[in-house]
Amino acid sequence: MNVRRVESGDHDLVTQVCRLFDDLDDDDLDDVDIDPEPFLQRQESVMFVVEDDAGVCGCVYGHELVHPAGERTMLLYSLDVAEHVRRRGYGVALVNAFVDHARAIGCTEVWVLTDDSNPAALATYSAANGQRDPADQVMFVWSLR
Repeated sequence: MNVRRVESGDHDLVTQVCRLFDDLDDDDLDDVDIDPEPFLQRQESVMFVVEDDAGVCGCVYGHELVHPAGERTMLLYSLDVAEHVRRRGYGVALVNAFVDHARAIGCTEVWVLTDDSNPAALATYSAANGQRDPADQVMFVWSLR
């Protein structure tokens, strides 16, 4: 298992990750033009991939958020691990790399939203030493398309 941060020149790698893990509203990705450049060019966007002998088998990505008072936090937006390597520490390794990066750049917190109906996510975030927030969370969404 090898975890590494995606860099600005990793256009093909991010395209591959999108085709492997992102359903883009269940569209057929063979017909979708994927353009990772806006993500890759944003300094506050961070992605790590995990690879094994067969290639990419997981990814985590998120974004640095800055409070108006200056506090910096990281939103862990998405974690995906291929079915054939689940429950083998790949997800925890990705989360740990993401958290280590946030710590290294001076963030005060990493946070993620998930559902109680997602036991794999709950187990992964707990195994990576995440602490469950005791407050009840409610999320609102504004669809813009």
